[in-house]
Amino acid sequence: MREVLMEIFGNFSRWIILLHIVTAMLLVGSLVTIRFIVKPVMDGLENEKEKLSKALALMRRFGYFVVPVMLVMIITSVFMNVGLGFKYGDPTTYNLIHTKEALWVFIGFNFIYMVFKYNNAKKALLEDEFVEVQENVILMFNYLVPLNAVLGIIGAYLGIVIRGH
Repeated sequence: MREVLMEIFGNFSRWIILLHIVTAMLLVGSLVTIRFIVKPVMDGLENEKEKLSKALALMRRFGYFVVPVMLVMIITSVFMNVGLGFKYGDPTTYNLIHTKEALWVFIGFNFIYMVFKYNNAKKALLEDEFVEVQENVILMFNYLVPLNAVLGIIGAYLGIVIRGH
């Protein structure tokens, strides 16, 4: 299996690295856009029920966007990790790769937690419990989205450091 991954990476290394970088840019850029552009616009809506339902619709659509982006990022990172032979190289680089992997696993779990909070908010909206909906939306937009954006930027920086080794 390792040989197959190394062969594929050897033949398509530029495309794999490009896909990896593009997906990282899409993910971090979309998180920053949600937090600093979309959220302030949505805060300007007067009707509380409309504001909360639009926030949940946004998170649902974002979920449809983020899943394929994360899958492509995972697949390309596996190709890069195996294809570049980091396991047999510099131990510092190998440790940085594991740090970056742990960071992205945390981001992934954070997205899973966001899905859980989204489902709670959606259920509460159907029951007209606006306080619970608002608490979940505030948690997602004010804390979880910016946290993932910052961690994504750190992950991108680690990728630059790794590439320099």
